[in-house]
Amino acid sequence: MKTSLKKYVCDDCARTGEFSSYIKARASGWAVAKDYSKCYCPNCAPKHRRGGANGKSAKPKQWLPNGCEQIKLDI
Repeated sequence: MKTSLKKYVCDDCARTGEFSSYIKARASGWAVAKDYSKCYCPNCAPKHRRGGANGKSAKPKQWLPNGCEQIKLDI
C-alpha cells in the first residue's frame, strides 16, 4: 500500500492538494492531464475541460454553404 502522498498544484490558482494517486485526485474533482503535466483544482477544472467532458457537443459542420440545400421534389 502506498503511504507517500503526491502533491498536486493547480496551474491556475496555485491551490494544493495531496493524494495517493491520480485516480483519487480525479475522483475528488481535480482535472489531471493525460500526460500528467497539468492539473486543475475542482473550482478551475470546468474552464479547462473540453466539450465532451462536460456533456456538451459541438454542432456538426455543414458540408454545403447556407442556401445550397437540396430542394425537395414533389412527384
